[in-house]
Amino acid sequence: MQKLRIAVCEDEKTQMDYLCRKLEKYEAENEVRLDIDCYFSAEQLLFEKEDKAQYDIFILDIQLKKMNGMELARKLRSADKEAHIVFLTGLKEYALEGYEVGAVRYLLKPLKEENLFAALKEICEQETGRQTTYLLLANIGKKILCRDILYVEADGHYLSFVQEKKTDQCKASLNSMAKELEEKGFALLRRGLYVNLYHIERIGRQECTLDDGSSLPVSRGCYQNLNQSFIRYYKTDRH
Repeated sequence: MQKLRIAVCEDEKTQMDYLCRKLEKYEAENEVRLDIDCYFSAEQLLFEKEDKAQYDIFILDIQLKKMNGMELARKLRSADKEAHIVFLTGLKEYALEGYEVGAVRYLLKPLKEENLFAALKEICEQETGRQTTYLLLANIGKKILCRDILYVEADGHYLSFVQEKKTDQCKASLNSMAKELEEKGFALLRRGLYVNLYHIERIGRQECTLDDGSSLPVSRGCYQNLNQSFIRYYKTDRH
């Protein structure tokens, strides 16, 4: 049986009780075990989660007192790139901003059971289908875990696979690997440079920031496709 750990952050008790009842109903009707922890503020969640096992799902109300749910999501995402984030709120204007932190769904209040269940079903399918993905550098007989690669850059007749603490090179053209890179979660930033969508923290019109603090240039012609690829990546599957 599939098991998922869920953190719910909602400052209204009636909403929290309703949401927990629906989560328990989903658990009863599906082959899944849900371990649910409830938090009534962003600060409580951030403080107490340090002593808990890692969560698979965060369900966050955006309109929290003090620190709001969007700011909370950014802090959670900076520490955990794997967890699924579901937003719950009555404000539609945050929807696009939610993609910045890789939100799976944006659920409007009053919450409808079918919308919550659809989000949970999508997450369960992603968790079941996740697999470890590698890039094979055939001419040097080496394979690299995709997750470890920050970006791939063409350098003459060679490709550089830049990781946090090292760089691997192989003799190949970017054109010969472009299709495989795109299938495995990379997107074009400019001619000769592919970024790993997994490591993107923020996208701007002229550069994108990675989770190691570095920045890479984004060409005008690639900006729109990069945004679309980033949204698609977080709405479907993360390697």
